[in-house]
Amino acid sequence: MLIDRIDPIALRVPVTRSRDATNSPAAPSDALYMVLCRVTTRSGLTGYGECLCNRLPMQRGLVATIRDAIAPLYLGKSVDDRQALNLAMRRRFASFGRAGTVLNALAAIDIALWDIAGKAAGKSLSAMIGGARHTRVPVMASLDKYDHGGRARARIEQALTSGVAAVKVHEANLTVIEEARGVVPAAIPFVADLNNAHTLTDIKRDTARWQALNLLWLEDPVWPPEILFDTGKLPGITIGLGAEAGSAEQLAFYTKAAPVGVLQPDVCMIGGVSEAVRALDALAAHQVSVAPHTPFVGPAALASLHLIAATERPAYFATIEAEDGMDLYGFGLTRWQASLEVPTGPGLGFDPDPAYLARYAMK
Repeated sequence: MLIDRIDPIALRVPVTRSRDATNSPAAPSDALYMVLCRVTTRSGLTGYGECLCNRLPMQRGLVATIRDAIAPLYLGKSVDDRQALNLAMRRRFASFGRAGTVLNALAAIDIALWDIAGKAAGKSLSAMIGGARHTRVPVMASLDKYDHGGRARARIEQALTSGVAAVKVHEANLTVIEEARGVVPAAIPFVADLNNAHTLTDIKRDTARWQALNLLWLEDPVWPPEILFDTGKLPGITIGLGAEAGSAEQLAFYTKAAPVGVLQPDVCMIGGVSEAVRALDALAAHQVSVAPHTPFVGPAALASLHLIAATERPAYFATIEAEDGMDLYGFGLTRWQASLEVPTGPGLGFDPDPAYLARYAMK
């Protein structure tokens, strides 16, 4: 199967819900900006991939990177060589960094190639990467940043009525996190994502308060994360990180940091399914939990579901604050609920609705 066309697809999906969250990458003010990628083979098979995007400036850069830098190097190549091609592109563009925009753009093509390969073989992505160990994946409600205890609590209460299995907040203010934790039953796992807002001194100063939260993990607490290599374990606090990592080796390196107990490969930021599978294999030998980072609503969300399903130890699919109108597939992927069924159809299991793509395509 030879690659004939690679088309980046820029989408703008308006936000209709009244915004009461702060303006952040996880909470776009006016719309969700997405970058999908459609790969077509000479035999007519198509596959879809996705980049991590959210913002208009990022969208423009990712579309140009796919279209002008990476796609020309894939044309005429075989889908069957997708893993070797992924590695070749990493080497070719290494001087531009081993993580970031290029790998994010590369991921969209790589995901689409795995989608095509699965369709050609009549197998789901999870079957292609070793088999699904789970048929359903529990959902974690992943909230926008509110920077306000009352608004965060109100949104959590809405999430809990949907039956979600866990809750994640994106807050930097410890007092706001404590207020939010107060409405989450002790039996429901709770994660606080600080988005690298604190120093290690901050965390150590307030150790007792962090411990009292009974967190499943404390996500991206400090910057730079490498500072964690120079500290011992933090009693009662498990740190999760790694969504920004661009390779299996970078993720595995974090296992050497004593406080880190959860690693979070992001299928887009790591450069696609090919490298995500390498990461899962590399991490299996270490005493850490794996919790794939899932801030997606498109093909990368489906790919992440398959990756989670293929892991031995169960993980959560963190569903961002999306709306039903952001559902490209129509089976509730964007909705807070107790769990999601892992697609069983060939490839990713679903293709985006063509009418959806036409409706929200950037002109």
